[in-house]
Amino acid sequence: MIVTNPLFWFALLAIGVVLLFVGKKMDLLNNTAYAAVVSVVIVVAYFHIVDHYLMEMQGLDYWYLFRK
Repeated sequence: MIVTNPLFWFALLAIGVVLLFVGKKMDLLNNTAYAAVVSVVIVVAYFHIVDHYLMEMQGLDYWYLFRK
């Protein structure tokens, strides 16, 4: 499953950061919908990355939550 791979979340975080800089350069961040979507993408990706590694340090399996 793709969502269980931390590289997916790193890629999503990178896409969010690129969208942030593109939006800043093109003045898209004044659009509330664009700013909200970019913020949600960055926050969700960052949460999954941090949570994955913090739980792994404690010996827990974060991705167990997403298994069938």
